[in-house]
Amino acid sequence: MRPDIHGQPGGVDRLAAWLFNAIKRQLTLACRKPARLLTTKTSPALASWVAAQRAPNDADTIWAACYDRLPGDQDTSNAVARLILPALRNQFCIGYELPPYLIDLLDQHDIPWIDIRIHPIRFLDDLLFAVRASDPRTQQFLLDHSVPEAHIQITAGLRDAMCQFISHASVPPDTLLILGQRRFDSSQISKGVFYDAMNHTTEIAAICARHPAVILKPHPLDTEHSLLTAAASLGANVIGLVNDNLYRLLALPEISAILSVSSSAAHEAIYFGKTIYTLMPLPLRLAWRGDPIGADHHAALDDALLSIDIWRTILAPHTAVTPADGVRLPPKPNRLRLALDSFWAFNEIDTDRLPRPKPLGQREPIRSAQRLPA
Repeated sequence: MRPDIHGQPGGVDRLAAWLFNAIKRQLTLACRKPARLLTTKTSPALASWVAAQRAPNDADTIWAACYDRLPGDQDTSNAVARLILPALRNQFCIGYELPPYLIDLLDQHDIPWIDIRIHPIRFLDDLLFAVRASDPRTQQFLLDHSVPEAHIQITAGLRDAMCQFISHASVPPDTLLILGQRRFDSSQISKGVFYDAMNHTTEIAAICARHPAVILKPHPLDTEHSLLTAAASLGANVIGLVNDNLYRLLALPEISAILSVSSSAAHEAIYFGKTIYTLMPLPLRLAWRGDPIGADHHAALDDALLSIDIWRTILAPHTAVTPADGVRLPPKPNRLRLALDSFWAFNEIDTDRLPRPKPLGQREPIRSAQRLPA
């Protein structure tokens, strides 16, 4: 249901295909059964039906409205069941960022599933997967094999040390950093609509008033966000816009807190000792090795998810599997970042570090609220 940038069906198809290509061989070797890809691009009937439900200009709005649950009319429910269920019955479903409505559909028809997405902690030597399973035994296995949280804490210390070493801030102590996000992202959906911070200016003003200075950081892929506009309109203690590397900013002791709607950076900022303010609940509940099992937790897995053995264990409750062989790729930094062709600016502080930036604070002054994007 998620649209692409042109309002057409299949906004997550490329990422689903990426995941499929990364693990399809392991799946086949684990159980000697074929792995098949189901997206709107591989199912013309599904794509045609989705496209017929909405005009491109309305696609994001309609996607948000049905993200948590499909419309209550019987025709829609029957159409989705007719188009999707035949491909999923008696199958094990591996989804990339499964939406709540689709998880409910799978559960209603006793179709086992596993939800995989890129983990929001992105400052380690490589990306992690965030993984959640419908089967309680599999969920326990995933948590038992999660990355220990100590790895995150130790690595945050190294990032802190390096970023402080190359940086100098001229903002006051106890500065609040406000983060923009991509407006049309699932993390911005609340009760069927995209979050509008202009309806929450009282709350935002109260948070800003706790700090002597506020700086605004737009998202690099979407500079317009209502939170930035709302904060800028509040006036006095907003001192500027910055486009610095996020991890350099999080490392600065002068920045004591961050405010976002629901940015994944909130998960990361905790490990840099920042106070966290969010205007919506964060979309993921994270779990680390040794944490109590929770049905709604996403475990943190490294590239062990690319091994055959881990899929043998995940699939074993549902089908016959081949004998374990202990094979795993040797460790390699940035393996997943390179495979996904996405670094989330990590390369700026690690592999391809930029020249030392100007001191924070030597930036263009804040634009007026009228000139900030609506």
